[in-house]
Amino acid sequence: MKIKLIIMTILLVFAFVFVAKTIAFVTIQGHEAVVRQDIFKGVLSDVWLSGTKIYCGWTTQIFKYDIGTQKITFDWEQGNKDAEYPPIMVEIGENGGQKAWISLSVNYRVGWEEKNTLPIFDPVSIVRLHNDGLKDDYESVILKRTIQDVINETARPKTALEIYSGKGFVAFGEEVDNALKNHHVFKARGIYVENTILYKVSLGEQYEAEIAGKQLAGQQKLRKQEETIAAQEEAKRIFAMSQAEVEKARQEAESKKIGVVKEAEAQAEQEILKAGAEKQKRVLEAEGERDANLAKASGVLALGEAEAEVQALKRESLYAGDSGAWRAKVEIATAQAEKMKNLFQGVQIVPEKTILRVGESTNVVPSGLAINFSEDQK
Repeated sequence: MKIKLIIMTILLVFAFVFVAKTIAFVTIQGHEAVVRQDIFKGVLSDVWLSGTKIYCGWTTQIFKYDIGTQKITFDWEQGNKDAEYPPIMVEIGENGGQKAWISLSVNYRVGWEEKNTLPIFDPVSIVRLHNDGLKDDYESVILKRTIQDVINETARPKTALEIYSGKGFVAFGEEVDNALKNHHVFKARGIYVENTILYKVSLGEQYEAEIAGKQLAGQQKLRKQEETIAAQEEAKRIFAMSQAEVEKARQEAESKKIGVVKEAEAQAEQEILKAGAEKQKRVLEAEGERDANLAKASGVLALGEAEAEVQALKRESLYAGDSGAWRAKVEIATAQAEKMKNLFQGVQIVPEKTILRVGESTNVVPSGLAINFSEDQK
């Protein structure tokens, strides 16, 4: 019984292993790709991507590749926990006598190529990489060596001062990034470089101190130049402001002048209008007075004419007919008597004897009476 039980257990285990090996499952993540190798057909060109796949474990082998973004880093371990390799050492300068250590990271993908500026997955490149036997070694064999070559080719012709810091450091990083993205080895192997991060360019302590001194001197010189330019710009600004103030004052004075002139002109115009109105008033008053006097004179004349006509009518009525004729004679005689009366006013009557005496003394004999008139009557 025991032997039978052991045999049954062995058979069951064998059956389980056989079934498990015959019907196998593999789960593929989104950043993974699977290359299959059949014992009869070899490496299959059909690359599996994300999902759960079934295959026969007796006849097929599967190999997973990370096709997501990966990173390779060259830096000092004590300063960067992600460092996989030490900084890349390169001799730079005209004679290659100055050593520099370049720290950088490169982000990349395998099995991708660039089309129309966009990365596109290419399963053929994964199959080709697998056929080259570089599944676990493509980073050290392809990436590391190619990056080191690019750093040497790019940095060696330059001086330490050109790539150590500042604009030169930035330009050096851009040049390395462009060279890696377009390198023929990466394109042939289906390795797509996303970007390059340049951390630092390290030099010898003495040389770094020398460069720092030169940079400090250059910065001080640049600062003085900038301060000089700033002072000149400030002077220009102050001059411009003063000119603006002068122009503003001139404009304000001109505006005030125009206002005063306009005000004077308006006042003068008001005076002219006032004088014209006064003149017009006086003219109208004079014309009114003249018209009134003319009307008055016309009235007086009309009245006089009417009175004269009345008097004429009275005379005609008084002196008409015989009675009127006698009345006229009486009035005429009365008027003549009155006239004679007035004539003889102030006349002094001298006795005749007195006149004769005077004539004897003067040998003048009067022929009649002498009448003494006053000066007025003469």
